[in-house]
Amino acid sequence: MFIKRNMRIMVLLALFTLLFGSSVLADDGRINRAPYHFGGDTLFCSKDKGCTLLDKDGHELATWSESDILAAFASENTSKQNTQVAGEGQGTYGAVQLWSVGGNAENGNDKLCMMGFDEWGKQNSMCFEVTKDFHFEQAPLPMSEVDHSCDRWSLGDWVELISDTSKYGEIRSINRDNSTVVFGKRSGIVAKCSEIEPGPR
Repeated sequence: MFIKRNMRIMVLLALFTLLFGSSVLADDGRINRAPYHFGGDTLFCSKDKGCTLLDKDGHELATWSESDILAAFASENTSKQNTQVAGEGQGTYGAVQLWSVGGNAENGNDKLCMMGFDEWGKQNSMCFEVTKDFHFEQAPLPMSEVDHSCDRWSLGDWVELISDTSKYGEIRSINRDNSTVVFGKRSGIVAKCSEIEPGPR
């Protein structure tokens, strides 16, 4: 009875954490979320500030101003050629670029794509829309891709959250159906496999 009740509480806490975490991501200007992974670097965009790339500790790595983004949109719209937003950033694991690419013909939104690298030297990219009133949409999750981010993890591996290295521990379970792991002490931390990296013992 005691074990059943504790399991129910743990499941409810895990679901609450996932739901709460998702709602926070939707409102803070963050563009990339799993599976878009740039070694812990996160792109934030807003109408007033343009786009800023932060590392996993919140340090600024690169910025692209609103005026430079608008200039790239104007150039791409005129030339019909993908246009790099002025300036190349330096992410934690390599060069990062923003590009204006063909917009969405249905709604008239412009589109930006970010290209960068993760901690394994793999080049990653994501694209997202920018509305005519300069609202930055979160990068949509790919529909057809199979998430293989759990393939590199095994039970007993020690990992930490990329976004918060104070949260670490041993992997206790892996759910490949929803690409999550539970790690840490008895209560466990639930995270997407793409949101963790090797951590201290």
